Amino acid sequence: MKHSKLGLAPRRWWGRNAGLRPRLVLIVGIAMLAPGVLAVLQAVSGYNSSVRYLQQNLAQAAQLAANEEENMISASREILTSLAAHPDVRAGQGAACRRALQRAIGGLDQYAGATVVNAQGVMTCSSGPMKAVITVADEPWFRDVMSGDAFVVSDLVESRWLEEWGMVTAVPLVDDKGVIDGSVALIIGLDWVTRRYQRAASGDTALALLDSKGDPITSKTEPAPLLLEGLPAADLIDQHLRARTQTFTARGRDGTWRLYAISPLLEGRIFVILGTPMLAAMGPLALQVAWGVLTPLLMWALAIAVVWFGIEHLVVRWITYLERITSAYAAGRHSVRPERAEAAPAEIRSLGETFSRMADTIQSRESELRESLAQKEILVREIHHRVKNNLQLVMSLLNLHARRIRDPRAEAAFAEARSRINALATLHRRLYESENLQEVDLRWFLKDLCAELRRGGLPGTQEVDLTVDAPDEVIGPDIAVPLGLLVTEAITNAYKHAFTGAEHGLIEVIVQRESDEILLLCVRDNGRGFDTGAGAETAGLGRSLIDAFVRQLHGELKISSERGTQVEVRFKAPRRVSSTPHPQAVS
Repeated sequence: MKHSKLGLAPRRWWGRNAGLRPRLVLIVGIAMLAPGVLAVLQAVSGYNSSVRYLQQNLAQAAQLAANEEENMISASREILTSLAAHPDVRAGQGAACRRALQRAIGGLDQYAGATVVNAQGVMTCSSGPMKAVITVADEPWFRDVMSGDAFVVSDLVESRWLEEWGMVTAVPLVDDKGVIDGSVALIIGLDWVTRRYQRAASGDTALALLDSKGDPITSKTEPAPLLLEGLPAADLIDQHLRARTQTFTARGRDGTWRLYAISPLLEGRIFVILGTPMLAAMGPLALQVAWGVLTPLLMWALAIAVVWFGIEHLVVRWITYLERITSAYAAGRHSVRPERAEAAPAEIRSLGETFSRMADTIQSRESELRESLAQKEILVREIHHRVKNNLQLVMSLLNLHARRIRDPRAEAAFAEARSRINALATLHRRLYESENLQEVDLRWFLKDLCAELRRGGLPGTQEVDLTVDAPDEVIGPDIAVPLGLLVTEAITNAYKHAFTGAEHGLIEVIVQRESDEILLLCVRDNGRGFDTGAGAETAGLGRSLIDAFVRQLHGELKISSERGTQVEVRFKAPRRVSSTPHPQAVS
């Protein structure tokens, strides 16, 4: 019988053979995925909100800078309105007019000068000395004043009187009849404006004024201040001015990335641009986003680690322990008990107790089966022993009757019958002496059979040697019975017919294994052989019995006569492994 050993498939990290740990880790990972993704989305949403808030703050800062300019312009209007009502200023000339202008702008650094212009556009009075007669009749701001505007702010212009750049604010001078007969104007110097924004910009912060074309407004005394290095390229500024973009991100001329905001001043004639470094502005936000992304990842990894070690400590090690216990049960060690499972969780402990009860039941059942099997073996051995004794009794009876027979032919028939019965008796003796009733040692069975045949007496008076050569393996009784009878008939025929007229002879019984399924039996002698031309119908009882036994073995028979007679039988006999050692091999 061929036994098959069932083994468990190796555990893997995926597929049907995945273990408990990877499955639970996967479940926890999937469960933690949704809150992790939500936390990441919240972090990204918070980052976007913070960026928008930062942009709004930057735009508000730029707007505040523009509002300061608006406030300065409003203050200029109040000063000009006061001067326009002053009698000395209305006179338009003289030392009193100059002192009035000087007192109005005294202590105010933003004003480079003040002047009074008559209806023809000629400066008649100023806060500072004039080297020559100066006319501004062609200036747009003067024409606006003379056309009736109550307050005028000019673009960036170069003062002909002060020979420097600045912005002019002016109001009309109206006589008692309501006729405009001139203007009083204040000049806001560009040097003061640029110095003011230079002081407002700290560190890498860029803060500057732009004209309507997007060009930076710089001081004539300092045409390229270092502050302007923080501004982006001119074409990029012009692009955003045309697009009316309030905030944008760009690389400054100094190579630093900044977040810029542009706010219009004086109805879009001048712009304030403010830029703060991205690292300073966005660094804390980036750290916040990184922390918002890393936190769920860390929590996910921590949850995986906790599940991993928790499963290992509470489940896997106990399952592994119970697996070793069940392996011991499978090996037949039913006395092993899961004593360590008392420290396991309740479910594992309950499983261990179930295993213990199962082992007790199996052990008890096995003991009952062993006792029953032992009783049956005793009965079967007794049966074989009785059959052997009965066969020997039959042989004794045949011997008694043979002594009274005087016919040689009848005496030979009795001898052949005794040989056949002796073969069966030998088989039954081997079975009840064997530890396993289903196994017969092939070599020792054939040796005993041949020895019994020699002791029982065979026909013929010649001196014949009988040898056996067989492999050391076992066969079942279903093969041993026809095989023993077949060998008996072949040897008996050889004794009767092979050595007529010869004094000595040799009979060999050889069994060889051709494969795991096939055995080859050969019984040969060195006698005179036989006539191969004789038909099967001339064969005697011995040949008929041989054919019958070959059919019982489901084998193939071949008989040849070359330097003696050779009987070959090839039959199916699967290789069997003996479950018990050979009794003669035990010391």
